[in-house]
Formats: sequence, structure tokens, C-alpha cells
Amino acid sequence: MDALYRRVKPAGDGWLHWVSESWMTLGSGRLVVPLGLERIAHLTPQDRVLLVSNHRSFFDMYMLLIAIHRKLALRQPVMCPVRGDFFYDRPAGMAVNLLVGGGRMFPPFFREPAKAEFNKWALARVVEELKSGPIVVGFHPEGRRNKGPDPYTPLPAHPGVGKLVLEAWPIVVPVFIHGMSSDILADIRANYTGERKAIAVFGAPVDLAPFRGMTNRLANQKRVADRLVEIIFDLAHEERAARRERGL
Repeated sequence: MDALYRRVKPAGDGWLHWVSESWMTLGSGRLVVPLGLERIAHLTPQDRVLLVSNHRSFFDMYMLLIAIHRKLALRQPVMCPVRGDFFYDRPAGMAVNLLVGGGRMFPPFFREPAKAEFNKWALARVVEELKSGPIVVGFHPEGRRNKGPDPYTPLPAHPGVGKLVLEAWPIVVPVFIHGMSSDILADIRANYTGERKAIAVFGAPVDLAPFRGMTNRLANQKRVADRLVEIIFDLAHEERAARRERGL
């Protein structure tokens, strides 16, 4: 699996830029309202960026990555770890990964306890990428899609994102996004009718100084993860205010 990823990685960059990004922009350019991009306007294509966000829809991270690529011209490679029970276990999921994600929905994580060792390898693989050079990694600290009735109430944080921070020390950019659905046709329709808007609020890079003295153990990884979720959901106040101002 890793060998296949490394082989498709160069071609995936071109596919994402020239094909996937183009049609997804056509289908979502008026649906998604990105706010706060000026807070990260200083980022460059040479940076190692960990983009952390809440997760309500299948397409949240797609939209966030398109926003920073289009608005900030961050053209470094992309990696988006995913749940493997769809994108790697089912033909439809594998097709989405290759044809829409350019093979960058990698590595997979699995729910089954029997695959715990593989999940440890997958997380270490993300650390390796974050250490090795310019990249944008999209990661959801809640670990799974939040299907609860209140989009402003987070799920418990998983410690994995804390491990990424304490081992790789990337630039951590928090985002709160709300308004996407998991129905791609409904979202494309809303893009052209204006019946609904998705608002994404980008925060300033997280100050990692309070974490610098921490040892890289599970309890501290969880503390970092909890703090990142707090920061992400603090941005929800701006998202709600933006909705009120726009009458949404």
C-alpha cells in the first residue's frame, strides 16, 4: 500500500491541481465562504502545515484545501488520512480516492482492534511526511465525522493529532467549517441557487510554545489534542456571527 502511494504521489499532484481542484471549484466556489485567510497569508509553499478542523461532512477537508490552494497558492503536496472502512475496503471508496483525491487520501485508519498495529504505523507515516519537507496534512482531531444534532458541540479529541505535533512540530492551522452536507449533488445545487452557504473560519497558527516542554507520551498527546479541539471550536463563535451578519 505504501509503495503504491509513493508511485502515484507525483501524478497525484498534477491530477489534484488540474482536474479535481478545477471541477470542485466550479461546484463549490460560491457555496463556501472562507474567512480569516489573512491570518495565514504569510504561509509559503515551503512550509510544513498541519490543517486541523472539525468534521461534519464528507467534503469538509476538500473545501478547506481548495480554499488555501486557490486563495493562498500553497502548492505543496497534500496528505489526508482517512477512515479505511470505505476508502480502502470498498471499490467505490477506492475510486473516489484515486479519481477525486488523486490517491492522497492516505494513510487509512481502521476501526477494528485487530488493526491497531497498522494504525500505529499509519500515524508514524504521517509524522514521517510532516518531517520530511513541504506538505499540507489535513487532519480531524475528533477522529471521525461528528453526526450529533449540534454542530457546535465537539466529540472527544483523539490523541493522534497530539503525536503529530509533539513529534513533527509543524505549523498548525485551526479551522472551523459548517454548512456542507454529505450529498454532493445537493451541495452543487446550493452552489448555484444560493439556498445555503458553508462558512469556514481559519484561525491564526497555533502557538506551540506551551507544548514545547511536554514529553511525547500518550497523556500529553491527549492534552495537545484537547487544546486543539478547543481552539477549533472557539472559531465557531466567528462562524455564527458571520451567519447572523449575512442573515443565514
